[in-house]
Amino acid sequence: MDLSKYKIPLSELQDNKIQIINRKVIEREFIDFRNSNDLINLESVGDGIYKNKENSYLIKCTTEFIDVTPKMINWWFSWHLPCSDRYKLWHPRDHVSARLIEAHKELQSRGLYIGTDSYVEEYIGNKLQKLKISFQEPRHFGLENNYENATAVCAFVTDSRKEVRIAKILHYLSKENNKSSLKSFFWLGEELNHPNAIINMLLRLLSNFHYIKRFFINDKLARDLLTHCYEEMDHLSKFLPGLYSDLGIEQKSKKLDIPL
Repeated sequence: MDLSKYKIPLSELQDNKIQIINRKVIEREFIDFRNSNDLINLESVGDGIYKNKENSYLIKCTTEFIDVTPKMINWWFSWHLPCSDRYKLWHPRDHVSARLIEAHKELQSRGLYIGTDSYVEEYIGNKLQKLKISFQEPRHFGLENNYENATAVCAFVTDSRKEVRIAKILHYLSKENNKSSLKSFFWLGEELNHPNAIINMLLRLLSNFHYIKRFFINDKLARDLLTHCYEEMDHLSKFLPGLYSDLGIEQKSKKLDIPL
């Protein structure tokens, strides 16, 4: 399909978001991803970057949407997966490519994303990242989807080149009337994991030496990730309602095997 209508320029971030990005990193312990139900309602955790004693990070980014529903967010996270052109709509400067392996294309064709691995290339700051985004059931994060008033998109992130799981992601959208608030959380550097048992043991050992961990997970990476999230979610809010409406997704939903 012709996507030119939705290829809009990336806007400058609002001053309040730039101020949050430039704030000093807050050193404090934070809630584990498995207890996300407690975190999403915690008023004491505002937008910004938090670092614990293990040199792991929690990053929070909030985006306000107009006329965006939980159904739209769930549709978007399925629809964009197999095509780089769709993925680039989300962040026209930083997003490079996206693909699915053959085994997961059938799931995506039915409008599903949980259980898929999305292989993406994107810039975080000035560094090109090659990542595997593995979408998880919200229950693994201590959450449930009800699709009417809220939805939770949950994933594990693996560095594809090093095969190291480096992050967890939660995008939680709650709706009230025609307005929605999307809270995005990233747990960066917590419970680093490698599929090889020996490498994994060494990785866990080395990550206990915080000065070593800082070489590859640090304040700059966290700040770049917060910036990237603000930009891509702000950009998504500008074209998602129109794209969803133009494709007639509501009318087609009865034919899809997805809770739309």
